[in-house]
Amino acid sequence: MLSKPGLPGPGFVLILFLLVTINGETAIAATIEGAEPQPSIEFDMSSFSPDQSMWSDKARVKFEKAKNSGTAPMAVMKINRLNIEGPIFEGTDKITLDRGIGQVNGTAMPGEAGNMALSAHRDSFFRPLKDVVVGDRIELLTQEGTQEFEVSEITIVDSQDISVLDPTDTAVLTLITCYPFYYVGYAPDRFIVRAIPVES
Repeated sequence: MLSKPGLPGPGFVLILFLLVTINGETAIAATIEGAEPQPSIEFDMSSFSPDQSMWSDKARVKFEKAKNSGTAPMAVMKINRLNIEGPIFEGTDKITLDRGIGQVNGTAMPGEAGNMALSAHRDSFFRPLKDVVVGDRIELLTQEGTQEFEVSEITIVDSQDISVLDPTDTAVLTLITCYPFYYVGYAPDRFIVRAIPVES
């Protein structure tokens, strides 16, 4: 049982980190008791059409079925060089990851200091990360405006390694997806991209 100060909600907040299996693949997730829902941004999911040129056929079908389900996104992430644009939702449940990028509960929210972890599938929104390089710029569009990050580190870790979710004192953006990208079946590792804020 882990607790993290500064999360919204009355009293203390209980965070339980879990390894959950989605479509045969284990993903890092967390549940929070006592947290308040995050505000959303104006973003029209019904007309949203991301670049799906690298997506699997299965991922395209799942996106079309799920895109109008659930709540509005709380932010949008863009990596222009890789032609990535994806809505960010709270949580990493199946529907969320079918329709966009999931913010791992228990990590920092957009605009907060700390480690904000975002997860998406390797055969949809995060497949273009296979071509990411140190120095790439990442934009987060939030209610407060646009935050810009720069990729500082790219690593591969074991699927059971949840140290990538460890809190940080300063703002850090952590992107997580399964690896290898084209592996058939359960992917044994996780591809981790770390980015730090660009100084204005």
